Amino acid sequence: MIIGLDGTPCSLINRFVAEGRMPNFAALLQTGSLAEMESVLPTVSSVAWASIVTGCNPGRHNIYGFIDRVPDTHEMYIPTSATMRTRTWTGIFSRMGRRVFSMGVPTTYPPGAVNGILISGFLAPDLNGATYPAAVAGELAAMGYRIDIDAWLARRDRERFLDDVFQAMERRFDAMFHYLDREPWELFVAHVLDTDRLHHFLWGLAEDGSESYMPWFHRFYARIDRAIGDVAARLDDNALLMIVSDHGFCTLKYEVHLNYWLRQAGFLRFHGRTARGLRDLAPETQCYSLLPGRIYLSLRGRERGGCVAPGAEYEALRRDVADGLMQIRNPATGEPVIRRVFRREELYAGDAFDMAPDLIAMPMAGYDLKGGFDNEVLMDRSPVNGTHTFSDAMFYINRKADLPRRVRLIDVFPTLFDAVGLDVPGYVDGRSLVGGRVN
Repeated sequence: MIIGLDGTPCSLINRFVAEGRMPNFAALLQTGSLAEMESVLPTVSSVAWASIVTGCNPGRHNIYGFIDRVPDTHEMYIPTSATMRTRTWTGIFSRMGRRVFSMGVPTTYPPGAVNGILISGFLAPDLNGATYPAAVAGELAAMGYRIDIDAWLARRDRERFLDDVFQAMERRFDAMFHYLDREPWELFVAHVLDTDRLHHFLWGLAEDGSESYMPWFHRFYARIDRAIGDVAARLDDNALLMIVSDHGFCTLKYEVHLNYWLRQAGFLRFHGRTARGLRDLAPETQCYSLLPGRIYLSLRGRERGGCVAPGAEYEALRRDVADGLMQIRNPATGEPVIRRVFRREELYAGDAFDMAPDLIAMPMAGYDLKGGFDNEVLMDRSPVNGTHTFSDAMFYINRKADLPRRVRLIDVFPTLFDAVGLDVPGYVDGRSLVGGRVN
């Protein structure tokens, strides 16, 4: 049994347990182990969950962000399950003849055939076509299940948004327990997206000590804790339970428009005054950015109209761009915006390495790196007041284990197989965290 609490920080769980707000999670800690976990770069849910369900880095599974490009045409596309190049845990269990259930996990649309039930995550446009078998869509619709909420509602009416996100989570739990009770599954995965949605629009207000909105956090996580308690009560003593999140959260200070910075620094130019996409880039463009923090050089022979020669010119440009990014400062405080800039080979390896960005900017906590082309300012704010962090994801397992100091998303996959006594098929980049098989 794997529960995914999207974007839930380990520090938040520890805090609410210490305050007595999550008694069921506190009970699980008596017989289990909880650790902070590192996310991936870029730190977005599509990349993170692809890494969780495969145990691989993006250089193998081929998901680098919510959008990507075809280098030689600059056509844009949304990476999906059809884009992934590696096997997932549901696919492996299915091929073993074991019954599986997966609900809401990102990068599972379009749904492939499994030995059980698969309900796609938030990239699915609607329930029709989002489930395997197809008849499950009708069952979910009858329950009032929703793939995602209308996040734009938060920009218009925060109170209605809060009611909406709470109701969406209730229907998600209804569906989870409906299928959990249906049969004795051998792999059951339930992803809760609503935590991430709440955090994006409430985290900053709650962290500022808002008396209006902190009670929403308490009520929200009390409901999650009751659901966790109900799950634990249904599992027998030998069942494996893992609860994981894909990244942490913090207050958003600024959204940072990297393509604006690239324009001002002379690395990026448009055919006209403005651009909406890659096809509007001028031939002399040396590099551009896709969110969040991915920098692609206009490499000759790879990119459409590439003007940067491989070898020394490519490496010199990477150094210049990286050095420049490290100099970006918050205009109000003078603090740096970028923590570190990685070269592609420092993070990625595998058959999908050719699709990797040339540079990956890792922001300081509180800065959200954007990739639009039409912004006329370097930094601004929006109704969003919470953003992802690379650190402070959470990993829980209902085993007493001497967990290592460094726990990574790619370690979840091999830990699952090791903990239930199964060989890990094929290649993974992670390692088991349980230090030996536990049946």
